[in-house]
Amino acid sequence: MIEKTSWSQLQPLYRYVRQQAENKKFMKYLEIGATFALIAMFLFFAIQPTASAISKLIGEINSKQLLISQSKAKINSILIAQAAYSDAQEKYQIIASGLPDNPRFYQAANNFYSMANLSSVDIKNINFVLNDSSDSSSTNSQKNSSASNTFALYFSGVASYPQSLDLIKKILQNRRLVDITNIQINQIDSKTSEKESLPSNQINLSLSSNLFYSNSSNEKN
Repeated sequence: MIEKTSWSQLQPLYRYVRQQAENKKFMKYLEIGATFALIAMFLFFAIQPTASAISKLIGEINSKQLLISQSKAKINSILIAQAAYSDAQEKYQIIASGLPDNPRFYQAANNFYSMANLSSVDIKNINFVLNDSSDSSSTNSQKNSSASNTFALYFSGVASYPQSLDLIKKILQNRRLVDITNIQINQIDSKTSEKESLPSNQINLSLSSNLFYSNSSNEKN
């Protein structure tokens, strides 16, 4: 005869099985929690140096960007200064060519030779005469108060009348300051014309002029 098992008899077994199931579930949760904790610790210790290195690199990048911006500003300032200096140098060259800081005899002679050749004037002679700076005390005081010195240039050549006018025009338009003090035009005598085989329309051209130069260097001395 089979005995029937009542619910009250099965309750202790059911509670036991349920308790074991809850224990297993708890252990699984504990295992999962421990695993996540270990992973978190591993990630923390593994990522911390990388994060520190990244933070350091970001700081260096920001510092270099600031340095680059400052360098660009300085470079721009230098470029602006160079442009201003070039502009000043260009203007100084123009001024220096008109009023040089020394007589520059060779340059003056070369300019007159070039202008004469362009005007087809046959050059006979070019002479320079320096003004005497020790004539008298009044002359010295005038020169010391002046901003420039002068020297005389005497030019003689042979050309036609239009060629002579063209040369005079070129001298007056020359960049260097020139004061033409005297112009003489003479007819060539027949003997000289025949001897040198000159055309009949040629004349003697003589020029006296003063060329200026700055005496600032003399004042410094």
